[in-house]
Amino acid sequence: MKNTIKIICFLSLFSCYQKETSLKNKKVKENAKLKVLLFGTYHFENFNSNRNADLVKVNVNDVLTDRNQKELKSITDKISNFNPDKIFIEYPFSKQKKLDSLYSNFTATNYSKVKRNENYQIGFRVAKSLQHKKIYGYDLRTNFPADSLFKQMEKAKQFELLRKDSLELDKIERSENELFSSNKTLLEILCYYNNAKRRKEDINWYVNLANQGGEKDNFVGAYLTSEWYRRNLYMYAIIQKAIEDKDDRILIISGASHIAMFKEFIDYNPEWKTVELLDIMQ
Repeated sequence: MKNTIKIICFLSLFSCYQKETSLKNKKVKENAKLKVLLFGTYHFENFNSNRNADLVKVNVNDVLTDRNQKELKSITDKISNFNPDKIFIEYPFSKQKKLDSLYSNFTATNYSKVKRNENYQIGFRVAKSLQHKKIYGYDLRTNFPADSLFKQMEKAKQFELLRKDSLELDKIERSENELFSSNKTLLEILCYYNNAKRRKEDINWYVNLANQGGEKDNFVGAYLTSEWYRRNLYMYAIIQKAIEDKDDRILIISGASHIAMFKEFIDYNPEWKTVELLDIMQ
């Protein structure tokens, strides 16, 4: 009887040990995930309306003002504290050698005299503060037949769909112009571009509106949507292939619409974990 009790106690202790070990291993595995700081932004260069190639036309603020430069310094200092091992920017992947040259020759003590461009204002600024030897470009363009889409929607007499599209674009333009004309801080504006609701709205336009475009035997809408996914998947692949075993955390800077897609892809990756801008600003 005593031996039986001893065996039961041993098995119970062994079971507890296994559970504790499993939880510890799970925690270690969780902590070992690559941490990916997603930095979605509006394009700073759109302050000059002649450079705005986006579908939605917004009058964005000037990042070179004293107030915005002070805020950018505070934000990028926090990102530097996050200490990414690699920094990825929306710069043509095919021009990495040119980027290497630009970065290696870049010096700045006053960023209000630097280009209105998030690659310089955020990417270069953080990379230089961390003394990175290299910064990584991942941008890759695919087809985006927006004009063809709208023409085919008219041809298919999809007037209700066109009305929905117009209302959706008007709503986005109105809300974002109100945002920039308000007294919101730069951080508040950037957090808006990185919130889950806006990301969902971004993807919704492609999947639930554009995808329907065209007559029954015309798939220009689905083609445009698939090209958007293809572009972002290619860019995500470029980033994936650049990761090394020694990397613990990375920073991806991009237009907010691309970040919405990257977030979706990374959520399917058991080895990566996303970190949001607001998380590191606490």
